[in-house]
Amino acid sequence: MTNPNPRVRMRRLATGFSMIELLVAVLVMAIGVLGVAALQMVSLQNNRAALVRAEAVTLAYDMMDRIRANPVGTPPGDDYDGLAMGAIPPDSPNCLTTNCTAAQMVAFDQRSWKCQLGAHNEHDRCTAFRTAGVLPPVANQPGLPNGDGSIAVDDDGIVEITVRWTDQGGEVQTVVIDSQT
Repeated sequence: MTNPNPRVRMRRLATGFSMIELLVAVLVMAIGVLGVAALQMVSLQNNRAALVRAEAVTLAYDMMDRIRANPVGTPPGDDYDGLAMGAIPPDSPNCLTTNCTAAQMVAFDQRSWKCQLGAHNEHDRCTAFRTAGVLPPVANQPGLPNGDGSIAVDDDGIVEITVRWTDQGGEVQTVVIDSQT
């Protein structure tokens, strides 16, 4: 005996998902998961870039504070002038363990700063500072990727500090701050 009611017959025929419906649902879910994963990856890259930029700004202001604490020269801070991009850290005594003159403190500040930037981590002057405890080991503070910096002081006493590094994409990034000492 067959049931003449079409609703009952339809209910028996539509008792589950078809294979096509299941595959479409899996495809939609996979696209969503891939989109979230891509968004997460971009977020991580942007966070890393922001962290490196913040470190560069901190290092630039660190040098500016050193110049303000030791304003040697005319105009004040002029003795810090001329530290060029690519220049090796200057030779200086360890002013943490020795009483230094103002001129020696300039060289000490420049050496410490250049070594913190990252490009000169393997230079003898930087490794000596790290061994002496002036700077933390490279494993704890590697600096910026290919990080380097320069200092220029004009006749009006405006100090310009430039910090340069290479980002993850291989592009050179630069932060420049300037201030009156």
